[in-house]
Amino acid sequence: MLVYEPIRMAVGAIISHKLRSFLTLLGVIIGVMTIISMMSVIQGLQVQIETQMSQLSADVFQLQRWDAGIQFNDHNRDRTRPKVKLEEAMAIPDACPSVAQIGPEVWEFGQWVSHNEIRTNPNISLAGGYPEFAGNNGMAVARGRFLTMDDVEHVRNVIVLGGALATKLFPFEDPLEKEVRLEKGRFKVVGVFEEMGSSFGRSNDNQMAIPFSTFTKLYGKGRSINVTVKARSTAVFKQAQDEVISLMRRLRSLKSDEPDNFAIWSPENLIDDFNKIYRWVQVAAIGICSISLLVAGIGIMNIMLVSVTERTREIGVRRAIGARRGQILAQFLVEAVILSELGGIIGIIVGVLLPLWVAPAMKLPVAIPIWSIFLGLAFCSFVGIGFGMWPAMRASKLDPVEALRYE
Repeated sequence: MLVYEPIRMAVGAIISHKLRSFLTLLGVIIGVMTIISMMSVIQGLQVQIETQMSQLSADVFQLQRWDAGIQFNDHNRDRTRPKVKLEEAMAIPDACPSVAQIGPEVWEFGQWVSHNEIRTNPNISLAGGYPEFAGNNGMAVARGRFLTMDDVEHVRNVIVLGGALATKLFPFEDPLEKEVRLEKGRFKVVGVFEEMGSSFGRSNDNQMAIPFSTFTKLYGKGRSINVTVKARSTAVFKQAQDEVISLMRRLRSLKSDEPDNFAIWSPENLIDDFNKIYRWVQVAAIGICSISLLVAGIGIMNIMLVSVTERTREIGVRRAIGARRGQILAQFLVEAVILSELGGIIGIIVGVLLPLWVAPAMKLPVAIPIWSIFLGLAFCSFVGIGFGMWPAMRASKLDPVEALRYE
C-alpha cells in the first residue's frame, strides 16, 4: 500500500495536466527516439556489410592502385602513384608460392545495355575480366557459362549478364545465345549470374562481364587494373599478402624507407573501417541523446517546481493529517520518474517504429539493438531521479503551518 499510494497520486497529477505533461515529455521522447533510430540504422548497415563481406571468399584479397575503404574524400590520395599494370599482375603466380590464382579486372561504370527496344538506364557496371573473375568475386553463374581463357585469347565479343539485367532485357525468352548491344558494340550472351540481391539501396545484379582483352580493345589500355588474388588456403592468407607486397616493391624498386605506392585490400579492411565509424556514431548518438535528456530534465524540474507551488496547500493538508516528509518526497519524486519513464517508453516506441517505416522506403537495412532500449530507459530513470530530487526535497521541507496558509 505504501508503494502503491505515491504511484497513484503521481499518475493522477500527470493525467490532470495532460498538455503540460506531454510538452514536458517531448525532450525525453526526442532523446530516446534519436539514439534508438540512429543505432538501428547504423547497426543494420553493419550487419549488412558483414553479411555481404562473408559472401566473398575468405582467402581472396585485392591488389589495386588506391587504398580502399570508407572515405569521404580523396584529398589524401597520392596522385603520383603508378598504375597497376597487367605485367605486374602476371608476375604474381610464379613469384608468390602461397597464391593459388589471380584475376586481373578493369571496370567501366555508368554503362547501358539494350536488346531490341528494351534499354537499361546508364547505371550498369561493366567489368573486363579473366576466367577467375567470378570465383574470386564470390559470384556464380546460374545459366550458361562464364568467360573462358579462349574468349580472352581470341578477343571475343561475349558477355555474362547480371540476373536483374537478364530479367529486364529478356522477360519472356531465354537470353543465352541472344545478342545485346553496348555503347561500344554488340555482344553474344553466354551466361547469366546468380541473383545476389541489393545492398545499401543498390542492386548487385546490375553488373555484366566481358573478356579482359575485349574490354581493353574497346575501352582503352591506359587505365590501372585491379587484381583479385586467391591464396592457397586461409592458413596462408596473410603470407600470400606479404609475398605480393614484397614482389610489388621489388618490381617498383622501392627502397626500404619508402612507403608502398599500391594498396592491398580485403573485406576485413571495410569491416574495420565501418566499425571505427560505428563507434564514433555511437558516441555522437549518446551525446545527442544526453543533450536532449538534459534539456528534458530541466523541463521536468521546472514543471515539478511549478507543481510544488500549485499544490502547496495540498502538501500542508497531508502533513497536517500525519504524512511524513519521506512520503511527500516519494510522491513528487515518483511523479518525476513516471513522467520521465513515460517519455522514454513513447520514445522507444517511436524510435523502433520510425526506422521500420522509413528504412524500407529508403532501402536501408535495420537492426534494432536491444542495448539501446535499455540505455534509453536507464537515461530516463537518471533524468527522473536527478532532476526530480530538488523539487521533491523542496516539497518535503515545506512547513505545514505555512503551507496551510498558502493561497
